[in-house]
Amino acid sequence: MSRRSKTFLWIICFILCIALFLYWLIVLRFREYTDDAYVEGNQMFITPLKEGFVKAIHTDDTFLVEEGQLLIELDETDALIALDQAKENLAKVVREVCQIFYQVFAYQAEIEVKKAEYIRTAQDYEHRKKVLDVGGVSLENYEHAEAFLRGAFYSLIMTETLYEKSLAMVQATSIKSHPLVLSAADNLRNAFVQLYRTKIYAPAEGLCAQRTIQVGMWVKQGEPLLSVIPLNQIWVNANFKETQLKRVKMGQKVRVFSDLYGDDVVFHGIIQGIPGGAGNTFSLLPPQNLSGNWIKIVQRLPVRVALDLEELKKHPLRLGLSMEAYVDLHDQKGTLVPTSTIGSPTYKTSIFNQEEAGDKEMIDLIIKENLDPNLLQYADTPL
Repeated sequence: MSRRSKTFLWIICFILCIALFLYWLIVLRFREYTDDAYVEGNQMFITPLKEGFVKAIHTDDTFLVEEGQLLIELDETDALIALDQAKENLAKVVREVCQIFYQVFAYQAEIEVKKAEYIRTAQDYEHRKKVLDVGGVSLENYEHAEAFLRGAFYSLIMTETLYEKSLAMVQATSIKSHPLVLSAADNLRNAFVQLYRTKIYAPAEGLCAQRTIQVGMWVKQGEPLLSVIPLNQIWVNANFKETQLKRVKMGQKVRVFSDLYGDDVVFHGIIQGIPGGAGNTFSLLPPQNLSGNWIKIVQRLPVRVALDLEELKKHPLRLGLSMEAYVDLHDQKGTLVPTSTIGSPTYKTSIFNQEEAGDKEMIDLIIKENLDPNLLQYADTPL
């Protein structure tokens, strides 16, 4: 090889080294990469709140369900019977409370009768006492008058006591707010809710997965029946080595590629959180490194990367898919741990708000149908 060729080769090598150094200086030192990254997300396991036979299934694996969509129907025979019994019990209790009110009024009137009897016997006693010394009445007649007076007095005391006893059952309460009526109404509400719970609705929009039940199967309370995976509640766990996390901060931008779509589709995200422990710490059998023959292993931490929801709509991801993540380290203003609770994700559903829809109207109707018309003034007004 000629001297000129060697010189040219050395120049080429020098230029390549400079180019590599500049590439590291400008790009690589501000980037952390891992291909140990996977799609994670919420998986809502659908479980019944009561036991029973499965009467109908309205979806299956891979099918889309909407929030509030009916998924599963359980046999409702027992719930219907319990609801009818609760209705009958409420009607019975309302009538019994009306009887208690009438009992109070009856004792109230009887007190007046007993007072009149007491006055009459007192007058008879006084008249006989005045003429006893002159022989106007016999001693026997006088003693009978005295006994009648004593009997009338204690009869009045007993009636007043019975009146107070009955009054204690309804005092300072109306018929609708009476404890017996409220208790029966609560039992009816419970039966109403139990009937509603024979139908199981989707808590969110997503894909159905892991259906484990069949029509006619007996299911227990709390037993997983299927799951719903909301496709808008997806994120990526990028498992970086602990040696890579020195400059990784919350809020840094991340470019994520999926093996499903290849390099043609780029997902843009930000680091949302860094966990409080390495993956092995939360394993079933955490490592114990107290012995002298342990082997040091570089640990990985699953860094949570939030993805752009619009990009997820265009290119949906599935749980468990393999991903590659590139973190941009230019922004060093973030922190390693959250400094505020603001910004935490919130997951909620409105399907359980309908459990008691209509029960109040049913209770009011039963009370109205069984309330004595003569006691309407005491329906809402305390005695």
